Amino acid sequence: RRHPLTPADSPEAGIEQETEILGPIRHKATILIDTSELSPHDLRDHLRDWYDPNAVAQMAISVQSFSYKRGAPPGLDMMFDCRFLKNPHWQADLRRLDGRDPRVSAYIETDPLCTPFFSKTAELVEFLLPAFQEEGKTHMTIGFGCTGGQHRSVAMAELLVNWLAKQGWQASIRHRELDRRGFNASPKARGSG
Repeated sequence: RRHPLTPADSPEAGIEQETEILGPIRHKATILIDTSELSPHDLRDHLRDWYDPNAVAQMAISVQSFSYKRGAPPGLDMMFDCRFLKNPHWQADLRRLDGRDPRVSAYIETDPLCTPFFSKTAELVEFLLPAFQEEGKTHMTIGFGCTGGQHRSVAMAELLVNWLAKQGWQASIRHRELDRRGFNASPKARGSG
């Protein structure tokens, strides 16, 4: 990579120039860390040990629902496709509702594949989150997609965010298509998160 002080020269030249510039303030430093042999993870651990030795890093988790018609949201770490589940869109009494409504989620849960799908998804998430946190990941985004982003993906995202809260994880939720269309949720139908 190019060094910002010497973009047309070698990185070594830039490091030499940076060392010269910082020379007068080096003697004022109370902590010196030689990063020559440190990976980014090692450096992060050193800084955390020096400045917040009692810190317990809590990973921020975002759960999103979306419509495949508009494409997957950028930055998803995990993505689950819900289009194989029973679609409430084809039920006249459910079509105008969304996946936060208990009637819609109850309908989806009658699909014999719903419970195993959610169980396996939760099992995978439960397995991966501590591993990612141990690796130093501070944010995780999990997406659920369906055809219109109104029913199945919303219901599954709500189930997961509520399950995460019960497991002690902090999670936020966003329903991209509902936000875009201006759907309002009643407090009863809205999951915690």
